Amino acid sequence: MSISKQALLKTALAALVVLAPLPAAAQIKLSDLKLKIDPAQTTVSGISSGAYMAGQFQVAFSGLVKAAGLVAGGPYDCAEVSEGGIAPAVVALKRCMDVAMGPPDVGALVANARAREKAKEIDPLANMAQSKIYLFNGDNDVTVKRPVADATEQFYKALGVTDANFTYVKLPKAAHAYITDGYGAACDFIPKEGEKSEYINNCQYDQAGAIVRFFYADARTPNAPAAARQPQLFNQAPFVGDTSRSGMAKTGYIYVPEACEGGRQTCRIHVAFHGCQMASNLIGDHFAVNAGYNRWADVNNIVVLYPQIDGNARPTSNPKACWDWFAYTGYDFARKSGFQMTAVRKMIGALAGE
Repeated sequence: MSISKQALLKTALAALVVLAPLPAAAQIKLSDLKLKIDPAQTTVSGISSGAYMAGQFQVAFSGLVKAAGLVAGGPYDCAEVSEGGIAPAVVALKRCMDVAMGPPDVGALVANARAREKAKEIDPLANMAQSKIYLFNGDNDVTVKRPVADATEQFYKALGVTDANFTYVKLPKAAHAYITDGYGAACDFIPKEGEKSEYINNCQYDQAGAIVRFFYADARTPNAPAAARQPQLFNQAPFVGDTSRSGMAKTGYIYVPEACEGGRQTCRIHVAFHGCQMASNLIGDHFAVNAGYNRWADVNNIVVLYPQIDGNARPTSNPKACWDWFAYTGYDFARKSGFQMTAVRKMIGALAGE
């Protein structure tokens, strides 16, 4: 049976429709948002490698960043401080996560921070007396072990963080994960080697809410069970500098409450750093959507920035898409001049209209 030319044309057109690439998701430019930001209320938080990143970012830029939430993380520049010239990646694994080499040396860490301050590579440590620190470690965290978290508390107290400005949450059953009240795996879920996990666990504990309430004295509690909108993709390229050394993705996520759009109201910035194996190239927008910050942002005029690492980005193999807290982007990873540190600082500047 012969096929008409018209039928052939329809078939060809259908094939083109199927084969045509889908349009890329719309990206925004941070500089186009025209927000009205109070930079004096900037805060950060993170999980795992993101906790280390949040901690080092707050210490380095303590003149700007008023509070840091460390979920399953350890003290500032932990991986760089050791004896005998041991590689930071080894120290990270064996002292700053596991404690096979012994727990972090708090005295050495404090001395290192003071040396970084003297060299003007970080902001004055006197700022820490006014800084707020939220620290979390689950009883079932076998990745970043309790002695590491304990050393983190000692480190901050040694730098002048007051008891009133410090909270240390130790949650029974919680494994190594960001904790939510309703989303994610079981509270005590620990993935086996090679098993997929978002590292977001449901422990019936609103960690985002606990962090927001601790950071902001005027925090209002949301009535809505979910955020009013979805986070948006933004272009990270203008901020990452030398792309062969940044390790960062081409895009990140940002959540802008309706009240903050177009500078309607003065808003503040919270930066939320994902952990290893939680970047957008591995779990999409699940951390940016489900961490819990966005519904709190709606009623507290908080713009939430979710910068992203890409496990395929240079300079080194980073298949788990970790933030750099062990020197894979260079020696200055924990200083203001570090590639990722500079990139995130520029993002904040773009939002604040600097």
